[in-house]
Amino acid sequence: MTDLALTLAQTTLTGALALWMITAVLDNWRHPSLNESAMATVVGLEAMRVEFPEEYALMKHRRIDNPRTIRALFFLLVAWETLAALLLLAGTVLLVLTLCAVTDAQTARVVALLGTLAFTLTWAAFLAGGNYFCYWYCHFNALATHLLLALWGTGVTILLLL
Repeated sequence: MTDLALTLAQTTLTGALALWMITAVLDNWRHPSLNESAMATVVGLEAMRVEFPEEYALMKHRRIDNPRTIRALFFLLVAWETLAALLLLAGTVLLVLTLCAVTDAQTARVVALLGTLAFTLTWAAFLAGGNYFCYWYCHFNALATHLLLALWGTGVTILLLL
């Protein structure tokens, strides 16, 4: 594979991650109640309590139901996602500048790699945290989405390491 083709692939796929994450971050800043309420449902084990009461009785000690704690966790997550989005955007811009022979490819790839790692760690954290809060009981679509996003980030990370 030529250097140009590799850099072009790295640029477009890092840019795709950036676009996805920027959209998510903007939604979380503009409409925090959408995802904050979903997060509260998961960490509060609300669906599990209704749909699986026996299992809920075993796991209810894990629930978080303090609104201030949930809000703090949510905004910590949004801050992390914002950092990931900014790193992905910076990495994409630097990779474009690499294609234009304006900047060093190594620096661009390192910044893009930091962004893809932050992106992937976001979804890995959702998977691990979701496991703790038993979200596979009632939130199958979220579990599948987080897994696919983690795999997407992992794939782009591997591409950036070539």
